[in-house]
Amino acid sequence: MKTVTATELKTKTGETLDAAQKEPVSIEKNGRAVAVIIPQAEYERFTRLENDYWMSRIESAEASGYIGVEATHALIKDRLKKNAKS
Repeated sequence: MKTVTATELKTKTGETLDAAQKEPVSIEKNGRAVAVIIPQAEYERFTRLENDYWMSRIESAEASGYIGVEATHALIKDRLKKNAKS
C-alpha cells in the first residue's frame, strides 16, 4: 500500500487520487496513519458487505425466535450510532 503524508496530499492531490484508483493509499499525519483513500467502487463494495452481514444477523435472530424485526432494527440502529461516534 502506498503511503503519503498529509502535506504531500495537499500538494499532490491529483496524483494521490490517481494512485488510489490502483491501490489503497494510506495518509499519515505526524507519522501516524489517519486515513486510507480507496476507489469509490471499493467503498460501495465494503458498504454492501457490511449491509449483507447485518441483514444476515437480522435473519438469523428472527429465525431463532429470539428477537423480532422491530427490536432487531432498533438494535442495529443503536449499534450503528455508537460506531459512528467512535
